[in-house]
Amino acid sequence: MFFSRQKTNKCGLHAIQNVLKTAKVTETDIHNACQDIKDKTGDIISNHESFGGNWSVHAVLQTLVGHGYTVEPGVSSKRERKWTGPPISELLQDETFRGMIIHQPTNRHFTCLRPEKEGDDTHLYYVDSQSDGPRRISPKLASRRCLAGAYSWEPFIIKGPEMERIELPEEISLKACEERPSKRTKRPAEEFMQAWYALKRNSPEPSTSTICKKEEEPPKSANPLVVAGVVSHEDDDM
Repeated sequence: MFFSRQKTNKCGLHAIQNVLKTAKVTETDIHNACQDIKDKTGDIISNHESFGGNWSVHAVLQTLVGHGYTVEPGVSSKRERKWTGPPISELLQDETFRGMIIHQPTNRHFTCLRPEKEGDDTHLYYVDSQSDGPRRISPKLASRRCLAGAYSWEPFIIKGPEMERIELPEEISLKACEERPSKRTKRPAEEFMQAWYALKRNSPEPSTSTICKKEEEPPKSANPLVVAGVVSHEDDDM
């Protein structure tokens, strides 16, 4: 499965890539969306982008609109928490349904929900760029989290054509590593190992007196300078 893992402060970009299952959308596209917002509304770019990331909800959604997708909120308002879109079970049967961008205002984080075809069935997956990968979730549980005030999920339903799939560089590198044959350490020939064991059995054990010979201690002296060899005993007696 396609999975864009988060780097630095670019969760908005990874949410878009994960919901569309492609790396075709880049941070340049989101920056251009911020510029488009400024041109249309006069709102300065720094309100929608900072430090090359930390994009606003408006910037993320405008990026999708700029690529020809329709975006509609799934919940009526932050206070009412009432579902206004089609039931998720129905959305899964819609060929134009690409998924949902999920904004989590308490964490200042973007994730997504997306459909995945598995044989004749279509299942829903929750994708968080900070996790280990996509996780299957039931439509009922996804709906509850979108409506629960404790989660404060702000879902936005994305519909439109399937975008050209472009793999991430990390995925390409990972596949190359998986396909590369592993190097196996060669074991010496059996004849060599038998000769080595025989030699080891016939070798005499070393004498303990030669192994553990205790180093003689230097003569004790009241003057540490004598021990160190800085002055002689004669000098010490003076």
